[in-house]
Amino acid sequence: MRRLSHALILTAALVTALAAAASAPAKTVWLCSPQQSSDPCDYGLETTFVAPDDSRTTQTPKPAAHPKVDCFYVYPTVSDQKTTNATLAKDPEIKAIATYEASRFRQDCRVWAPMYKQVTLVGIADPSKVSALNSGIAYKSARAAFRDYIKHDNHGRGFVLIGHSQGSFVLRQLISDEIDGRPALRKRFVSALLLGGNVTNKEYKHVGDCAKAGQTGCVVAWSMFHDPPPSNSLFGRTRLKGQHVVCTSPSKLGSSAKLLPLQPSLAFPGTIGLGLQIFERGQQPTGITTPWFALPDHYTATCARTADGASYLKVDGSPQPTPTPDASWGLHLGDMNLAMGNLVTIAGRQIAAYVKHS
Repeated sequence: MRRLSHALILTAALVTALAAAASAPAKTVWLCSPQQSSDPCDYGLETTFVAPDDSRTTQTPKPAAHPKVDCFYVYPTVSDQKTTNATLAKDPEIKAIATYEASRFRQDCRVWAPMYKQVTLVGIADPSKVSALNSGIAYKSARAAFRDYIKHDNHGRGFVLIGHSQGSFVLRQLISDEIDGRPALRKRFVSALLLGGNVTNKEYKHVGDCAKAGQTGCVVAWSMFHDPPPSNSLFGRTRLKGQHVVCTSPSKLGSSAKLLPLQPSLAFPGTIGLGLQIFERGQQPTGITTPWFALPDHYTATCARTADGASYLKVDGSPQPTPTPDASWGLHLGDMNLAMGNLVTIAGRQIAAYVKHS
């Protein structure tokens, strides 16, 4: 009887332990973080500037020595895994997108970028697979990482949210759930850069669109097109009655109507890499030996509206990128890097304003 009693106690203890383990949040896997000695965001900043006449100069920005603000980055759909939701494996395309889209912000902030169980390229290719459950898996995975960051790593610091495409959709919901209705956390919210995510003008009760240089607690958002978005466009349009997709002009936020495209000279792997080869055809300068290249004075961008309700950042200049995979996507693949210099400037002004008044 005593042995049976001990066995029952041990069994009960084991069941309790397993239940606790099952309910405990998974440990965050960081793609980029200040805690790591080397990651995809620790990428050199030396840049070759290529003018329209092909004349060249070199600049080397410095990462902030002691940044007082953090940047929390959620990457777009890039995973080539064959399941609907990705694992937390740091595949080559995941590492590459962090370098392309997040590493330049080291000039002003500490960069945190979690791995999350995003809906993969296979997942978005078949809309029948992208159920609320699958989207929920991606969102809950990223939200858990943000909560972990706030609880264990933020230490009361200001933070900028940065996302593109799926990353922007995730952060749109996160602002609604975690920030908009929470004054204490909203006080530390410097801004959100949400590109290609269809943020609407009535998205939040307290968080609005950024309208001037150095404004904080607001959202920077746009979707890029050269021609007006077609009626079947995936971006720049909303079906929500009485609302429109937000476009914030770089020239009104302390930057310029002239875009400063910035891109790493390393090749992008996988399916997105093939898409970028089509998108950038005719744009890539040859003979680049620095980690980055810039194309100043090639493009301008201003917000535009169409009579049927589309709202977008109109990009003019030459050579014009190719809408990829088709016209309904516009210049979605370039939403960030075609204006990376502008985004770093905008975020830098917001961070400086936040630090000054905090």
